[in-house]
Amino acid sequence: MTITRPHGLLRAGYPYLRTLGMRRVTNFPADIAFSGTGDAYILMRSAGAATVRVWPLDDMDRLTDELIGFGAYGAEDGQLTWPVQIITNSAGDIFISDEATHRISRFNQDREFVSKWGVEGDSDGELNGPTGIAFDPDGNLVVVDSKNHRVQRFAPDGEYLGG
Repeated sequence: MTITRPHGLLRAGYPYLRTLGMRRVTNFPADIAFSGTGDAYILMRSAGAATVRVWPLDDMDRLTDELIGFGAYGAEDGQLTWPVQIITNSAGDIFISDEATHRISRFNQDREFVSKWGVEGDSDGELNGPTGIAFDPDGNLVVVDSKNHRVQRFAPDGEYLGG
């Protein structure tokens, strides 16, 4: 076997086409989602920092130190403390689970804050360290409520639908 591009191998030995980002731009990436309009949303987090970087898919070869971003570190509306997962729905809305604030934040396709839901607790509809999120076939949000050891289902507006 001849390796002509050893810099293009992952540890598993599979070739890849390019690296998205660099440390100074995509510091501590945790998750990635894609919009229907050609953007990659890169969820980043570290102690004292949390944000989402937006990288246009048609411009991934560009080396840049400047990416559009949204969200900031904190617990106020539109802020993130320890985000875990980011997903988008068919309408282009962006949903982010935040394990530290025990909530789900929703942004519209223009990356503007829309709403948040979730309070810490173990009753129906309450969350304790939400991590994984996904949409069911009906477009409802299914949330892994990790520290309560359960899965719950919500409408996109945050209405509790069951566990």
